[in-house]
Amino acid sequence: MLDSYRLKSFCNLPLVCHKKISTVGNSNADVPLADPGMYQLDITLRRGQSLAARDRGGTSDPYVKFKIGRKEVFRSKIIHKNLNPVWEEKACVLIDHLREPLYIKVFDYDFGLQDDFMGSAFLDLTQLELNRSTDVTLTLKDPHYPDHDLGIILLSVILTPKEGEHRDVFQTQSLRLSDQHRKSHLWRGIVSITLIEGRDLKAMDSNGLSDPYVKFRLGHQKYKSKIMPKTLNPQWREQFDFHLYEERGGIMDITAWDKDAGKRDDFIGSSSPVFHPGCSHEPHFLKNLYVFLYHQGVRDPSAYGSLGVLISPVTAPPG
Repeated sequence: MLDSYRLKSFCNLPLVCHKKISTVGNSNADVPLADPGMYQLDITLRRGQSLAARDRGGTSDPYVKFKIGRKEVFRSKIIHKNLNPVWEEKACVLIDHLREPLYIKVFDYDFGLQDDFMGSAFLDLTQLELNRSTDVTLTLKDPHYPDHDLGIILLSVILTPKEGEHRDVFQTQSLRLSDQHRKSHLWRGIVSITLIEGRDLKAMDSNGLSDPYVKFRLGHQKYKSKIMPKTLNPQWREQFDFHLYEERGGIMDITAWDKDAGKRDDFIGSSSPVFHPGCSHEPHFLKNLYVFLYHQGVRDPSAYGSLGVLISPVTAPPG
């Protein structure tokens, strides 16, 4: 899961209730407001239910964008191949007034193609009770096909007014943290990784074989391959994606393991650093690599084997 964005120093402990609010179809920009002050909006994106299938396999790879006015304030991670995704992601947003609704748009991620629209909804912020957690059910609609059933998105939101002398402090801190959030949470591109195969992996079991699988880690993102039973030359052919974040580079770690039922899995080996995706001088790359595994400082290619990995070009996120 992506890093949650929280303003712990400024968020009051909320009273929890379970009032539900339905969606609204239009902007509430003309609603008269008695006190258009500054507000803090805490959003928890819970899950989606019965979302629309946009891929040929009868599924989708959904993610959610949140906007106020024309400004994107939050974007969720992608949940692959799931029409009932669970996100449980948090964001904390500073807003100047309640005249604009919270606009939610759901997309199906398509690598290398334009992402497919899966529906949208509005949340009228003037309907929220202040200082209380509110469960919200949003019915997704397509303006071009209003009769289509596109599923629902479930949120929890807390709206807190920020007044008086604390307002200026909150604004200064929030703007700084909002910039940190933008740089650390909004991804600037995607790298596609394919685990192709293993060659001459070390035998870890008494039968002279292994049951290998591979773990990948880039920052907080992780991927675990399927287990290939009883082989030293597994053929995975598995593809997955990692996000690339602004000002968040780092090394991708690759480790190979032998699955052992009923006891701790055996460590086969790890690779040397493969690439540094945060480097600004290398925005696009295509590498077909064989990474050699090593263990306890031993880097002999014949000792622990190697992995075939394909790293495909980075793409920019949709606007």
